[in-house]
Amino acid sequence: MQFTLPARLGALSLVPLVLSSCVLVAKETEKSPPDAGSKNAPSVAAKVEPAGKAEAKAKAAARKAEKRAFDLEIARTELALAELEVAHDQREAEQKLQKAREGVGEAKRALEHFMAKLPRELEETQLNLDRQTQGKLEAEQELREMEATYAKDQFATDTKELVLMRHRKRLEFAERGLKLAQAEFTDQREVELPKAQREAERRLRETEQSLMEAEHAFERTKLSGQMQIARKRWSVKELERPLDEDDGKGE
Repeated sequence: MQFTLPARLGALSLVPLVLSSCVLVAKETEKSPPDAGSKNAPSVAAKVEPAGKAEAKAKAAARKAEKRAFDLEIARTELALAELEVAHDQREAEQKLQKAREGVGEAKRALEHFMAKLPRELEETQLNLDRQTQGKLEAEQELREMEATYAKDQFATDTKELVLMRHRKRLEFAERGLKLAQAEFTDQREVELPKAQREAERRLRETEQSLMEAEHAFERTKLSGQMQIARKRWSVKELERPLDEDDGKGE
């Protein structure tokens, strides 16, 4: 088809009008809201609101993860500290238990030694008493012999009195020594040795009681330490779990 010059000019004059009409239609389309019933045109508010929630949720998750990491570090430190404290307490309890056992052993040996030497102690005291008894008897015999001898002699009066005085003093000393030996023997047999035996037996009972208490303390320390360590390890294990396992929600 061939156009004449005036027709071509008329067609060209319509182009700006068409273009301006298209621009106006496009602007009106942008300004006008989409149909509320349209499923393929989501609103601006529907797009902005999920983005804000996601950001808040991400921040909360980050804070929660940071707190979980801090709590885990503290729990591991507390576990290490508890292990050191428990080990220290157990060593102390073991030392006290060992000391109590040694005390019982020493008390038993002391009592056994005393009971073994008890007859010897009594025998020594009895020997001293027998010596004093024999000394008194000999002093009495010598004094009687001297008195009988000088009773027939009418001379040497001064010598006779001197000799008899020495024998009388010897007898006096023998009698005094015998009384002391008798008192010592009685004291050893009825007071000192029984007292020493009771003391040794008391010491043994006390050490046995201390040993029993040390054994109980050792068991308490061991069980308490095991329980403390178990709790600390459980706390660490719980904090090592992933965050999405909390409360079984999977969030």
